[in-house]
Amino acid sequence: MQRRALVRFGCYILHIRNNTFYGLYNFFVTFAAMKNEHEIITLNNGIRVVLQKTQSNVVYCGLMIGTGTAHELAHEQGIAHFIEHVLFKGTKKRSARDICYGLEHDGGELNAFTSRESTIVYSIVQNSQFEKALEIICDLVFNSVFPENELDKEKGVVISEINSADCNLSEVIYDKSMLLLFKGNAIGKPILGTVKSVKSFTANDVRTFIKRNYINNKIVLSVVGNIDIDKLNSLANKYLMKYNNDSDVAQCEKINDYKPFKKEFSSDSAQAFCIISNRAYNINDSRSTGLSLLTNMLGGPIFSSLLNISLREQNGLVYDISSSYEAFINSGVFQIYFETARKNLKKSIKLALAELENLRSQKIKKSDLDYAKHRFIGQLIIQNENYEQRMIDNAKMLLLFDKIETVDMLKSKIDALKSEDLHQIANEIFVEDKLSFISYS
Repeated sequence: MQRRALVRFGCYILHIRNNTFYGLYNFFVTFAAMKNEHEIITLNNGIRVVLQKTQSNVVYCGLMIGTGTAHELAHEQGIAHFIEHVLFKGTKKRSARDICYGLEHDGGELNAFTSRESTIVYSIVQNSQFEKALEIICDLVFNSVFPENELDKEKGVVISEINSADCNLSEVIYDKSMLLLFKGNAIGKPILGTVKSVKSFTANDVRTFIKRNYINNKIVLSVVGNIDIDKLNSLANKYLMKYNNDSDVAQCEKINDYKPFKKEFSSDSAQAFCIISNRAYNINDSRSTGLSLLTNMLGGPIFSSLLNISLREQNGLVYDISSSYEAFINSGVFQIYFETARKNLKKSIKLALAELENLRSQKIKKSDLDYAKHRFIGQLIIQNENYEQRMIDNAKMLLLFDKIETVDMLKSKIDALKSEDLHQIANEIFVEDKLSFISYS
């Protein structure tokens, strides 16, 4: 399984894709932790551990590695995602069947996904099964043997996944947009890779990528559940201290210059698919909070978003329209996505651009800004009750920032935003001459 993005700001859009469904989901991952106490441990081998206590009978546990599509060399396209699959195909002590049934006996779940900059293997189990789940996750990540016959079978599975995505224009247009936005950079290439690249992978290719990228200080264990910190410390040392890969950290490549583009492709669909996009701020940019709020106002998961009011409620042109801000280590992407009838494509683009121009031409009134802030914070608080996502977000925060920030911290940053700040951001990101357009119709 792979997700379009693990780090996504603003309109709560985490596009879950290429696993038979494409969801609109979002989370402000950089500052997602609630007020619940969290504790951080750094093991002697450099692997970090974060615990967030709950009173639940279920524990969420994930091992995140800070590597993904962005770290692939030219001949490795899709290998980060392929490795996520083949980790489940046998270890020194477990067969693929043993792994498949390892946690399901008691109703538990074992899963994984890959993004452009990270990979995570995780479980959801009853508290009583926590140690077993942790041991299995560590066995998969550190002791997989990658038998060639299993790799060959899984190539067929991934190729089927690629072909399935190629039949879904909402998938195709996103991949094409990213490819053009980051032309020449690994981060813009499809996470699944290509049929040709997947067919070429060998066990040695897999081991080489892991050796170069599965590095101790790029690994975080995240746990959300009713687990004692001393117990977690003991188990983390028991199962994680055995691993020692202190290779030099693989750096993300320098991002090439961006040139806006306009691309139109024909399709057999009755609908037209469109993405309007621009490069945006990286994950460490102080302006990211403001762009997140603007993006939420434009196309968040709410009927009252500016784009939904204009294109759907007032003009009846679309069933669904959304905007998103996806932040990476070295760059970011702002996007507006919608589907409409072919005859309405130009009008829909014109109306979407009008909303962007309104934000550029006039400052947001204080009353409207206060309302947007209050609504956005409320969405974050509600979403943060999703323990699975909290486990993932905590891992990502610790991996990227070596700390966990709380909703109270986020609230302070949002409350500090002024109309002038958002006006400046709008005039940096929403300028029509800087925007790119891609459509299938």
